[in-house]
Amino acid sequence: MNDITNINSNRASLSSNQSSSVKVRNEAKQSDQSSDSNVAGDRVTLTSTASRLKDIEEQLSNSSSIDSARVSSMQTAISNGDYNVDADRVADKMLAFEDFMSK
Repeated sequence: MNDITNINSNRASLSSNQSSSVKVRNEAKQSDQSSDSNVAGDRVTLTSTASRLKDIEEQLSNSSSIDSARVSSMQTAISNGDYNVDADRVADKMLAFEDFMSK
């Protein structure tokens, strides 16, 4: 049977192109893996300062920076209506922060 539309021949060429591109990708993966095995022998050592900083970071992440007693007293003062906001102090802190950030 004659294929006047060339559909079957186009499919065959697509199939061979796909298999060759898969082969190229597999070869590239293999070369990447072999170059990675050469790097496996490299080492990293940390200075004592870096190790100490890592320990401090872990300690800080495990500790709570929230003072539960102060939070409780603030909640009580607010709910009782005893908490007063010092507007001048808030403004001073905002200005100091703004000055710090502009440096």
